Amino acid sequence: MNTDPEELIELIHACLVGRATEQQVCRLNERLRPDAAARDLYLQLADAHSCLAVDESLWVDSIGSASAPDFHVHAGRQRWFSWRPLTAIAAGIVFGTFCTSVVFGLVTQRAAIGKKTPLAVFDPGLESTVPITAHDVPSRVGSWGAKSGRVVTAENGVEPREGQRMLRLEPLPPNKQGKTNLSSAYQMLDLRSRAKAIRGGDAEVQVTASFCAANSEVSSRYAIRIFAIDQPPDKARRRFWQKQDDEGVAIVQQTFGTVPGEAGWHTFSLTMPLPRGARTLVMILAAGVPKDATAEAAMYYLDDVQVSVLTPQPQS
Repeated sequence: MNTDPEELIELIHACLVGRATEQQVCRLNERLRPDAAARDLYLQLADAHSCLAVDESLWVDSIGSASAPDFHVHAGRQRWFSWRPLTAIAAGIVFGTFCTSVVFGLVTQRAAIGKKTPLAVFDPGLESTVPITAHDVPSRVGSWGAKSGRVVTAENGVEPREGQRMLRLEPLPPNKQGKTNLSSAYQMLDLRSRAKAIRGGDAEVQVTASFCAANSEVSSRYAIRIFAIDQPPDKARRRFWQKQDDEGVAIVQQTFGTVPGEAGWHTFSLTMPLPRGARTLVMILAAGVPKDATAEAAMYYLDDVQVSVLTPQPQS
């Protein structure tokens, strides 16, 4: 085992300030997974980094590397977040999924989670026979949107993760790819029923989804993106894509990847702090080949989507 402390500190620093290359991220992951002392050091440095970041002049638009979760936090939004859970996410995510599809689940929380309450996701198992008509974020709560996809039964050697149906995410035509080559599914959730839990400022939301590629012989890229908006659903949907720089919007995103030969379903999860004023949640779940891939894009499938609100254990 490599025990060079200087290299470890340099890797951690590069990751925390968002300057780590893909090779550095993979190397850091290799150092952290088998070494509890290295993970403890990461958490200590992450805490110190977060203390510095509390100063408004040091807030940045995004934290993390290309493989790490992207936290779009703008100056002036600091009252929306309790930095403690944000640091916990940044520290925990680095322990897994940078160079492998396996989610290690080592996210370390500073406050113990006391309650996990499921949110009402519309048709989480994609069992509805109602066709998906929205090609973007749906205009209302209670429906799915998909840029290029449809609900199907077993096909192309892929069985649904659970139940009888799943969502097929079809490759995007080249002239419709724009800035990304990921095919996306969208859903909007109403957070107002959880207003009391969110008001405390330490609540988090967790989105979990399962993906499968019809062709496991190519590399695959998956993404989960969460928007928390301080408007009710009917207003949150209006000019949705122009809201990303609004002070009332918080965004967290993470990209996951698999390498050729990793067949079957892969389950990924992303957690974010819920701002006190959040009233609407929009989740975007996407799949596709990496941008630099030379192989033809595969069909991808989505199933078993779960969303929960996590609230801290009351202090005794």
